[in-house]
Order: sequence, then C-alpha cells, then structure tokens
Amino acid sequence: MKFLLLSNVNVQPLLAHLQPLEVNCGAYNSLLADLSTANSPATAADITHVLCLFDADTMMGDARYGIGTFEQCNMFLATLSGFCSRHPEKVVVINSFCLSASRQLGYADVTHPNSLRSIEASLNEELISIAKARSNLLVFDMELLFRRYGEKVLLSNGLWYAGRVRYTARMFELLASTIRQMLAAYTHQSRKVLILDLDNTLWGDLVGEVGPNGVTLGEEGAGRCYRDFQRALKALQKTGVLLAITSKNEEADVYEALDTNPMMILRREDFAAIYADWQPKAENIIKIAEALNLGTDSFVFIDDNPVERAAIRKFLPEVAVPEFPDRIENLQTWLFGEVMPAHFGKYSITAEDAAKTEQYRANAARQKLAASFDLDGYLRELNIECNIHVNAAGQLTRAAQMTQKTNQFNLTTRRYDVTDLERFVKSAEHAVLMLDYRDRFGDEGSVALAIVDLAGGRIDTFLTSCRVIGRKVETRLLEKAIELCRDRGLQKVIGEYIPSRKNKMAASFYENHGFKPLFKSADGRVTYEKSIDAR
Repeated sequence: MKFLLLSNVNVQPLLAHLQPLEVNCGAYNSLLADLSTANSPATAADITHVLCLFDADTMMGDARYGIGTFEQCNMFLATLSGFCSRHPEKVVVINSFCLSASRQLGYADVTHPNSLRSIEASLNEELISIAKARSNLLVFDMELLFRRYGEKVLLSNGLWYAGRVRYTARMFELLASTIRQMLAAYTHQSRKVLILDLDNTLWGDLVGEVGPNGVTLGEEGAGRCYRDFQRALKALQKTGVLLAITSKNEEADVYEALDTNPMMILRREDFAAIYADWQPKAENIIKIAEALNLGTDSFVFIDDNPVERAAIRKFLPEVAVPEFPDRIENLQTWLFGEVMPAHFGKYSITAEDAAKTEQYRANAARQKLAASFDLDGYLRELNIECNIHVNAAGQLTRAAQMTQKTNQFNLTTRRYDVTDLERFVKSAEHAVLMLDYRDRFGDEGSVALAIVDLAGGRIDTFLTSCRVIGRKVETRLLEKAIELCRDRGLQKVIGEYIPSRKNKMAASFYENHGFKPLFKSADGRVTYEKSIDAR
C-alpha cells in the first residue's frame, strides 16, 4: 500500500505518526487541485490510498465570518465525488466537516438563517450521501475527537500563524490512530470475541458471597455503573461481537444471576459460551476457542483482576488484554472510547453481524443433534436450504468481510475489499458467488463465497465459514462455479490450494471433488484441474 496525504493546511507532522506506512505528502494546499487534475500525484498508479484531511474553517474562507458564500465547500464535494467515481480502485479517507467553536453570531447561531451549525450539517449530509454512493470513500467523524479532547488540546493558534499548522502534536497522534483503526475496520481486521470476567467486572461484589440477587447492579450509584456497562456490551454484541464468560465461580450461581436477577441487562442467551468453574482462565479460553471454532488471536479478555490479566498475557500472548479502568464510573466510556476502536472497529455492519450470537448458539444445537445421527441422517434432519447469488451488488460488504476474516476453510486466502469486489461484479469475465444458508435452527446468512475467473476457467477464491463445514454446502457452491464455466463453453476448470498457517483443513478439498493435481510448487501451492462434462 502507498498513501498520498492531501490537505488545505500544513499536515507534514502527521507523516511521522503514520510510520511505517508509506506516505507521501502533497504540496501545501493542493487538495482541490490534486483531486480535480488529470495526471496529478493522486492519480498515480502506485497510489492505493488518498488521505484527505482538511480544515473546515480554512475551506469556508470568508464565509466563516458571514462574508460571501461557502461555494468552495460545495466545489470540493463535487470534486471529491468525481475523483472517487473516476478512480474506484483507490481508497479515499476523509474527515467530516467540523467548524471550530468560534461563532460570530453568538447565541443566535442556533436559529439565524446564516447559522454555521446549519451550514456544517448540510455539508456533512452531502458528504455522507457521496460516501453511500461511492464505496471507496471512507468518512470519519472529526467532531468526536473535539468532543472528547477539546479544542484547547487539539488546536494551536501559535502553530497556525507561524507555519499554517492547524493542529497540536496530540491531534496528529489521534489522527494517525484514527486512520489506522478505520482502515483496519474497513478491511475487517477486528477481533471477534470479548471474554468477560463477572465479579467486579460485569457486576459489583462476589456472587458466591452475596448471592445471585445481592450483587451490585441497579439504577443508582455503583450499580448503575455496572448496569450501563452491560448496556454498552449489549450494544457491542449487536455489531457482531461474540460475548463469552470465564469466571471463577460456581456455575449454578452464575446461571441464577444471569437468569433471575431483575437488574441484569445481559442474560444467558447473550453469551456464545460460558465457563464458570475453578480452572485457570487460560484453559477456559482455549475451551471457548474450541467450542466456537475460532482462533484465540481473535479474542479480547476483560478482567478487573491484574493477576488474571497478567496470566493471560503470559500464557496466551495473542489474546488482547486491555488494562481495566481505575474507576468503575469510567467503564462505559472506556469500552466505547478505547476497547471498541482498538479491537472491534466496524466500518459497516451486516445482517449477519447483528445475528452472530444467535447463529453460534444455533450451531451448538446442531452439534448436539449431530451426536445422535449418522451424517446423512443428520443433514436430512437439518432441512438445509441454500440459495446461491451471482454478482449480487448488495452483498459486497459481506463478501469483503468474508475474504478478510475467513481463514480455516479458505483455499487461497486472497483478501479483497469492497472496491475489488465491485470490479469483479462489473467485469463480464468474472463471477462472484455468495451462498446463503438456513436450516430448521435458523438463518445463518451468507456463509460461502467463490470468485470465478470465467475467461480462464479458474476459481480465484473459494471459502466457507467454519460454522457450516460438514454440511456439504461447499459442494453445492463448487457445482455452481463449475456450471458457470460450462455455460461459457469451457472444457476444464482450474482450482488452487495455497497453504497458510490456518487452512490445512481445506488441503484435500479439490482432490475429494474429482480434481487432478497439475503441479505443486516448493512452498506447497498446488494447482488442480478438472474436466467439465458437456450437458
């Protein structure tokens, strides 16, 4: 990746904070020119990301003081939209319009016809509409930084008049971390599971001492702190994060608290896994990973006890272990302000994300059923329904998410973002296949993906969620991919297996479906071929 940083003010100090990313800085105040001019640095073939960090006060010009119009802002938005349209292969990152707190209209700014508040809102509304239409445009809310830290911390009048540097060193640090977290969210690099302690974490006091209905949890004082923390966790769960518990307690006490305490926001069904016993928490985290069929590198662990946190860092260093707040009244803001952006960032939320916990709980019910049947009988009992979509533009966010996050049954582990998949969908030489799954336990949503190069008869990408492995949906998807190649008049189809640290379970997939190996490289990559029978 190679980045170009553009602005209407001096943002050179940001470069040091973005290392080791490869970032070049455009000329001073070249933002509008670089986006509108053919053959500008922003159009260079090696530039993959364009960072547009503008100062809204400066862009408003004299209109900021009620003199003239804000036409330059509208011109900028039109130019931005045009650039994103002409260069769908480039990811453009931009901040929202955020005017400083100075208001020449004073208290009248709220209702005055020339209200800066209204102008700012209308400009952001237009910016958001462009982002909805251009999937390669990523917008972050600059106002959130100012709300949290304040202008006195983030803006520097001295630097501005000395060298047109608008921001302080602290602001440049925050901008760099925001950009990194946003790009990670866009490419679906967030973690999947939040593992929680209970006593003095999810509620106050020790449930084993005060009883399931005696823990500190309520609408006042310390109880409200824990209850609001649970509200925040519930909101996090709805974005697709799985919640789990590992607690040194008696299981019966934990279940009674979750099921019967009237102040509990989170209930038993909100957790994908619960381990309440006296075993080391590192062992229980490994059990949770096995139960959910996920790697521990996708876990975050929250515990008020520093000894427990240190143990997880020592024995499971791949698990993220944030420090716990010193004061419980900061629990909610800590979760939203620090834990979520660092580990559970989302740029888009799909229907599958919102139903994630329900899907994993339904999968546990399927596993219980599987223990009582032979495979064929089990599959008949599930009443599986599959629907395969070809080039469905409305599913590209989910498709990109799957290429970024699926590791175990992923034959090539090629990663694509939404802009890449849009090009495949629009190309007559490619097909993007998405398989939706449901059975008698519930709707799993989109669980399998294939990208087929129809010109070469090659399966570029083939992956399936581990939640449905063993239910033969991968066979149905492969049959559809071969069918599309057959309809093109092809006589052979090529498949690839590229080994990774996590995808060994997929190594024999093509051979098990009648493909013959053509050659194998020294790094373990295997190319397969299968003849296509004419109908």
